[in-house]
Amino acid sequence: MQAHCLLSGLLLALSLAACTQQPLRTGSGQSDSLAQIYTNLGLTYLQQGKRDLALEKLQRAVEADPDLPVANHYLAETYQQLGQVEKAEHYYRRAVKLDPENPMLRNNFGAFLCGHGNRDEAEQQFLLAAKNPRYETPEQAYENAGICAQRIPDAEKAEQYFRAALGINSKLPRTLHQMAALSYDKQRYLPARAYLQRYLEVAQHTPQSLWLGIKIERALGDENVAASYAAQLKSNFPDSEETRLLEAEQK
Repeated sequence: MQAHCLLSGLLLALSLAACTQQPLRTGSGQSDSLAQIYTNLGLTYLQQGKRDLALEKLQRAVEADPDLPVANHYLAETYQQLGQVEKAEHYYRRAVKLDPENPMLRNNFGAFLCGHGNRDEAEQQFLLAAKNPRYETPEQAYENAGICAQRIPDAEKAEQYFRAALGINSKLPRTLHQMAALSYDKQRYLPARAYLQRYLEVAQHTPQSLWLGIKIERALGDENVAASYAAQLKSNFPDSEETRLLEAEQK
């Protein structure tokens, strides 16, 4: 089965990137084959948003083979999306125990832990994922570690992880935006502008990036660019919170 990206279901201002893949062990024998069939069905339903059907199939998969890591992993994802946190954590921990060398699984588990306040353990999971030579996208785990550190908040640690992510992949939109914001908060306005410009080379403006751009250009004394950003914000995102903040300033 190919690697699949799943929405982690974190109700956070910035969602953590989560992607799942099939662990190396898929089992052997008839019961394992049946478990894999149920797992595949469960994943299909989960991707379609049919969580109840996904839950039914994945429960059957785990009944057929309790030690199939991918079934436990997707069952954890399903329980998470259903808001059943304790069951989600149980199956995440079981999946990690069964397949400790799966970096995407550890990244997903870290996203889950961070989303539910266990940020120290989340950091450990992200770093285990990032440092695993099997992980094809370790920058994703470093990015997640940075976002999680911001929620402590720990700006120094967040910057450390964002820099690590950009050292691997210099074109990460979310990380570039966060580095622009961190630089602005530290009154490093020229680097903030540079990071935002790099962000715009790989992504489109959002209300958040335009509002940040306004603040950066005001701090640098370039009212013309700030006014341009403000016009784009009001024109392209008239119903955004950032536009409401801008209009409140102008009253």
